[in-house]
Amino acid sequence: MDGCTAVETKVLIDPQPMDDLRIVLFGKTWVGKSTLGNIIMGNTETFTSKDSSKDRTQKSHSTVEGQKVVVVDTPGLFKPGNHEDELVNEIKRSIDLASPGPHVFLLVLRFGMITSEELKVLEVFVRTFGRRALAYTTVVFTHRNEDEEYEANIQEAMIESKDFRELIEQSQWRYFAFNIKDKSPAQVTELLKKITPMGKDYFYTPEMLQEAGKLEEQDEKPKTAETTGRRALLERTGLVGIILGSVGGYVLGGGELTSTSGALLGALGGSVLSMGTTALAMKAKMLTDKCCKK
Repeated sequence: MDGCTAVETKVLIDPQPMDDLRIVLFGKTWVGKSTLGNIIMGNTETFTSKDSSKDRTQKSHSTVEGQKVVVVDTPGLFKPGNHEDELVNEIKRSIDLASPGPHVFLLVLRFGMITSEELKVLEVFVRTFGRRALAYTTVVFTHRNEDEEYEANIQEAMIESKDFRELIEQSQWRYFAFNIKDKSPAQVTELLKKITPMGKDYFYTPEMLQEAGKLEEQDEKPKTAETTGRRALLERTGLVGIILGSVGGYVLGGGELTSTSGALLGALGGSVLSMGTTALAMKAKMLTDKCCKK
């Protein structure tokens, strides 16, 4: 139409307001995980354990700039004396405590050189919650130096360290550097803005945890069967080797098993034949398994 100007209208759709932001903390011992939880909760001592011998999953809630926040702190990994299976079962309680499920997992690591133990943390995390949980995960690197530019340090570490880059890639490039000496609320607000999902219905569910458990059981069954089969094979071939070696020692020893030379030859021959027959049997089994897979 003449004399009319087309006007573009933009409709802004706000994300659904969140009743509460549910966070689960995960990581090994002595990386500042519980300290991070205390700072998020408003510099409380909520997650400071009074009895270090009792590692348990704990829950607390607070309000940060009008947003209700629920934090669940899980026991630290790799603490001497702790059994991993029992610890993992305790950690799984976090999903119930963050009911109906956490919006985000914070995988807490100390900033610095990423070693095999840090990658083991990620491995335990995936084994506990499944690979789908990585879509809800942000890595938080804790540090105590406010003078350094940690974003640049993280970028440099990704270039120099393959393990570091692998860790960031598996968390889908979501990470945050947090100074645990800085108790000001500004840093907490920045972190929450980064990890808050687009909608309240985007969270990890108990059904996902059950699915992860089923997949882990399926992975464990072939390993258990293979270990049992190899053990039985070793026992059978080892026994055959010892018998053959004893007979050889008897013959070479002039038929006198009571003589020192006969006994030594029997033991030596038994050991050699035991290892030889075991190796041949295992190689034959591997070839058979390979053919069957084809």
